Amino acid sequence: MSIPLIDLKAQYASIGAEIERAVGEVLSSGAYVLGKNVTALEEEISQYLGTRHAVGVASGTDALILALRALDIGPGDEVIVPSYTFFATASSVRLVGATPVVVDVDSRTYGIDVGQVEQKITARTRAVIPVHLFGHPADMEPLGRLAESHGLAL
Repeated sequence: MSIPLIDLKAQYASIGAEIERAVGEVLSSGAYVLGKNVTALEEEISQYLGTRHAVGVASGTDALILALRALDIGPGDEVIVPSYTFFATASSVRLVGATPVVVDVDSRTYGIDVGQVEQKITARTRAVIPVHLFGHPADMEPLGRLAESHGLAL
């Protein structure tokens, strides 16, 4: 018996009609970029997070690049990333001109190994990008303490 890593059909079945209705509205409006749906989503996310603004982007890669640029990370800077992740994690760092520093992952959770993060911090390190995989969140509390103690963005 094959047990799927994730059952997207079951997830879709529970909200399929809502998704199809929303996509149909966007297609019929012709507003594929920006538009009222993006504005509404940004406002909902902003309210949910308690922030003044939220920005919708086209992809996770764009989100990472936007975050790195907002932090003014670029040439000469290093960003610590996990070894086991989608390639966009490291390529986003390169796309802003910084250097990705790869750290191995914890073999139990596949999350970035916090102990190895500390060993890789240098004077050029500006940030750490943790990645949550397979329902296992990165170990954010110790990463947060480590980042704060070294003045790094997380």
